[in-house]
Amino acid sequence: MTPLAPSRLPDSPRGKFYQMTIKQVIFFFATILTFAITAPSFAQTKGKASFYGNKFHGRRTSNGSVYHKDSLTCAHRSLPSGTLLKVTNRKNGKEVVVRVTDRGPYVRGRLVDLSMAAAKELGMVAMGVAPVEIENMGIVSDEFDIATANQRLLAKRHSLPEAKYLDPATGKFYTMAEWKHRGELARQQHIAEMKKKAQPRYRILGERLTAKNLKNHKLH
Repeated sequence: MTPLAPSRLPDSPRGKFYQMTIKQVIFFFATILTFAITAPSFAQTKGKASFYGNKFHGRRTSNGSVYHKDSLTCAHRSLPSGTLLKVTNRKNGKEVVVRVTDRGPYVRGRLVDLSMAAAKELGMVAMGVAPVEIENMGIVSDEFDIATANQRLLAKRHSLPEAKYLDPATGKFYTMAEWKHRGELARQQHIAEMKKKAQPRYRILGERLTAKNLKNHKLH
């Protein structure tokens, strides 16, 4: 019995496979490969970060912009261009906000490729590669948003706890706001006492009502 040609095989799983064109097979495997490469990067928030070498200064990135070593930018394999990422160095706790402008890194285990300026902010230039954690902060369109985000990080990093002052009378510590509140309460109490002392008292003399000030008279 002469075997059927692949295009004439019965309607079976094997027959359907043979009926696929070469282009469909290539597209199928390319889709799987792309998903395998990019899918982990969507969910992965911890990994290693590297940074651009000086030779890349002035070169075009994947989004068409020119890479500048003093800009706070980075490369990521899958996040859209313009995405803001807060990158934290897990060794020293330093943070920086960068914008995705390029694709990469394509080295196993690497999460982001940072600009030289961002690497300096994280204190990782001497190490070359550092363990980091990233946080997606949304998509922006200009450098102003990056500067604002980094200013907020800097203020948070250098903020000090609110000072407290000792009250010798009570032995307790109070913040400046608490001191002001206590002062206001004392002032209101003092005003109330002064008003109370200034109020006249009354006594009935026969059928007449006479008001006398306590400062000058004493009631019997």
